[in-house]
This record gives sequence, C-alpha cells and structure tokens, in this order.
Amino acid sequence: MSQFDLLTAFLIGLAGAGHCFGMCGGIISALSFNTSSNKGLLTTQLNYNLGRITSYTILALIFSFFFQSFTDYYESASYALRTIAATILFLMGLYLLKQSQLILKVEKLGSFGWQYISPFAKKLLPIRTRKQAFLAGFVWGWLPCGLVYSSLIWISARSTPLEAIILMLAFGLGTMPAMLATGIFSKSLKDSWKQYHLNTVSGIFMLIYAVWTFPFFQNLIQDVFTR
Repeated sequence: MSQFDLLTAFLIGLAGAGHCFGMCGGIISALSFNTSSNKGLLTTQLNYNLGRITSYTILALIFSFFFQSFTDYYESASYALRTIAATILFLMGLYLLKQSQLILKVEKLGSFGWQYISPFAKKLLPIRTRKQAFLAGFVWGWLPCGLVYSSLIWISARSTPLEAIILMLAFGLGTMPAMLATGIFSKSLKDSWKQYHLNTVSGIFMLIYAVWTFPFFQNLIQDVFTR
C-alpha cells in the first residue's frame, strides 16, 4: 500500500459527492428532524457517518479475507476483480456525466440483501440519540451503492486485510465532506454543486482513473515503458 493508494481512495470518495447526494440525501436530511441546535445536528451527523464508515471497513475486511483465503487462485482472481472494479467506476463516471444509467442496474444487484436489512434501518428513525445515529449509519452503510462496490472490490483485490481497512477508511473519509454538508446545507449545497458543474469534474476524474486502473491498460503501459 502506497500513499498514492491512500490518496486515490480518498479522492474517489470525494469525487462521488454527486452520487451521494442522490443516494443518501433523504436519510441524511431525516437525521435533522429532531435536532434543535447546530451542535446537536453536527453531533448526530458525525455519529451517523462514523457508523457508515465502520460498516465500510468491516465489509473491506470480510472481502479481503475471503479473496485471500483462496491463495492458489488469488493472482488470477485479482485480475478479474480489478477489471470489474474499474468497469463499475467507469460506469459511475458516465452516470455523473449523464451519459449512462447502467450503474443503477449494477446497484440493483444488491437490492436482494437490502430488502432484509432496510426494515432495521427504518426502525431507527426518527433519530433521538447518538447511539441511534451511529446504528443508523452502520445499517445504512449496507445500502446498495456502485461507488462503494467499486472501491470495495478494488481495495480488497489488492490489499492485505489491514491495508483494506485503512484504504476503505480513507475512502469513507473522502465521502464525509459531501455527507456532512448535505445534512447541514442540503439545498444550498446541491444548488451550488449544479451551478459549478462539479458532477462533470467528478465524472471526468472517475473515467480517467477507471481507464488507468484497468489491468489491461496497466500492463500495456508497463510493456511500452519497459521496452
């Protein structure tokens, strides 16, 4: 694991802000219903996001252990997994650029499990305590999301379990600014995001990085520079 990997994981989370607005905007806004003060709102939002990021790191740990338990097949499987992750990230970039909605179909693949989890999430609303906020974030962290899927596969396919936790934590921290700002400045932030066409910037970044992470292109570039 390099500092570049950490920065990349963080930037992917940061660049996915536009998608986060649509996926989690409703639940984030709901957290403020029973909060009368700015301090209480910030505390609730922080606990929710802490729970959400905790679920991401647990998923990364599970996936990393699972992939590396099959050591005989790990190298070949890693190539396929990194290709899948790059493809999902590419679709996410197209979605942010409003060129394709295929990523929404990918996210529907996770809806089978979510239908059993979502009732627990709904029971935690309305949020009245820090514990409820943390638990709500932890449960909602399992919401089907192409951005999480891509990062989870990319990270788990190239990292030890400990590295996977650290990289997924970096990804989660990258999503924090958008999630916190959505909860506190929901409408004005969305308007500014559209005004300055930040989805376009994020989409271009994701497309470029997706192409760069395709194993085929990485091998091609390495062949060119090693000749």
